[in-house]
Amino acid sequence: MWDRIDLKMRGKECFRKNYAQTVLASLIFVLISSNFTAQVNNGRKMESSAGRYLEGLPVTIWIAGTIFATAAMVLSILVFNVLKVGVQRFFIENRDYHASVSKVLFGFQSGHYGNVVLVMFMQDLFIFLWSLLFLIPGIIKSYSYRMVPYIVAEQPDIDYRDAIRISREMMNGQKMNAFILDISFLPWIFLTGFTCGLAGVFYANPYILSTDAELYVVLRDQWLLKHRNGTVEY
Repeated sequence: MWDRIDLKMRGKECFRKNYAQTVLASLIFVLISSNFTAQVNNGRKMESSAGRYLEGLPVTIWIAGTIFATAAMVLSILVFNVLKVGVQRFFIENRDYHASVSKVLFGFQSGHYGNVVLVMFMQDLFIFLWSLLFLIPGIIKSYSYRMVPYIVAEQPDIDYRDAIRISREMMNGQKMNAFILDISFLPWIFLTGFTCGLAGVFYANPYILSTDAELYVVLRDQWLLKHRNGTVEY
């Protein structure tokens, strides 16, 4: 079992030793995540505002909103998800040396761009389908598949079925612990909101992402040990 406090201390050390690059990498991660959500929401608002009308300009707005939301989703699948994998690659490598923020482009430069897109798309699809069964199953499965971006960041040619299976095995019995780890960052999240995002940009976000990378490495090593010993629970 891993210790939450020790994990956060190691994440903090990795973050501080390469402060500027880590801040930039985490900022990219936050921007691409929030930008996609904002674009989709704007598209839905445009559709909703035109939904009460059947002709004229409002119909044009509805069509534009649909196109806007669709374009945002395509951009997320083909670009943002790949950048997220690159960000996770940065944080994994930053544990061992001062990684460069250019690592966020890893998904495009790995020679397996198409497979990275497919793996991340399938992860999102599975979480979405589980979410259709109500909120709780979707949350649980999001924790089950939490390690997929890290797995594909280390092995970009992996089959999506293997990436999802390995993530599920790594998170077996760890979902509640990971949830508690997330909850422990709530004070930093509140401080981020209170400071209009400044605390998040310059400390909280890189701190959280660095700690998440530490969690992945611990669970990866545990999975490898169980796999070699033949004790992995399917």
